[in-house]
Amino acid sequence: MKNEKTKTYLLEIILSVLLLITLIISKKITYITLALLLLTYTITIKITIKQKKIFSIYKKQILISMISLGLIYIGIFYMFGFYAYNFSKTPTLLNLNTLYKYIIPLTIIIISTEEIRQTFILKNGTIKILKKQIDLSKIILFINMVLIDVLIYIRLYDIKKIDDFITVIGFIVFASVSCNMLYNYITKRYGNKSTIAYKLITTLYIYIIPIIPNMYIYFRSFIRMIYPYIIYLILEHTYSKTNFVIANKDKNKNIIRTTTTLIICTLITMLISCQFKYGILVIGSESMTGSINIGDSIIYEQYKNQTIKKGDIIIFNNSGIKTIHRVIQIENINKETRYKTKGDANETEDIGYITKENIIGITKLKIKFIGYPTIWLRELFNKWKE
Repeated sequence: MKNEKTKTYLLEIILSVLLLITLIISKKITYITLALLLLTYTITIKITIKQKKIFSIYKKQILISMISLGLIYIGIFYMFGFYAYNFSKTPTLLNLNTLYKYIIPLTIIIISTEEIRQTFILKNGTIKILKKQIDLSKIILFINMVLIDVLIYIRLYDIKKIDDFITVIGFIVFASVSCNMLYNYITKRYGNKSTIAYKLITTLYIYIIPIIPNMYIYFRSFIRMIYPYIIYLILEHTYSKTNFVIANKDKNKNIIRTTTTLIICTLITMLISCQFKYGILVIGSESMTGSINIGDSIIYEQYKNQTIKKGDIIIFNNSGIKTIHRVIQIENINKETRYKTKGDANETEDIGYITKENIIGITKLKIKFIGYPTIWLRELFNKWKE
């Protein structure tokens, strides 16, 4: 048993390293390369680790349900395309080249990913940490699944700036967390065929249907977060009662845990998108050191002609760059309000002045340290662009 656990952890860590390296050099990695990598890894674990089978009388029903729900998912996007957005041609039209470069590799990636998930999700990887039994193996597996999602979806977006990169990564990760919670739930109980079918439908349609709706990335990601939870509730209500005897207390805990995760991801998505009342911004310079340091994040209220006072910290557009400085002086000249600003750590005030047209928001809250992953992503982006 210990030997089996050791192999499980070793193989999962190897996958984590491979995926991180692939992400760093993802600019040079194609879907074909990723498919070959995951296929080779899948064959390796199939040979190395004992495989367990999943027995469930509802496998067929779940498969049909997931195919139907996958088609409904696509229908939701196109419905919003008709009512709220316009359409554009698929960037990669269906032909032999698309089949070779995208459809076949992505099919291999999805099947390999779900074979990896099923292999490790059924393994007991509990170890004792601080007198508590923790299945660290499942945590590593979850991270690996999210990394694969990032590698798949990051190529769908035109990323030219670091802010675009951070936004895309954020949306992919939050949506992936919700999706992979559902995939783990289904695979553990009913096997991976239903998940494979659902993922093939919801991933490959953009290479098959000639037009796709133009939707904001935050809205697309929001649906990708909400929809898996709806599927989870449908499956739990329809099949779980007769398929598994689960204590109501444990079931309620599971629903509360899932709902809480979803709410947190939704709130973060709303902040990152900056399409609502509040937004979030990471500090990457030293101009406000002492008050707001590198690695801190600030939550700001979008500017809608609110009153700005001397001493307020505002976010404004400075030649295309979001700058966070303090208002040190307010002047009214020719019926125009002008704001003089300065970074707390700077010796001199900013050149020129800020008007209402330049102001993006007003700082409301500082959260220490949580911006460091974003700074690391900036470094990763610089390597990715090389």
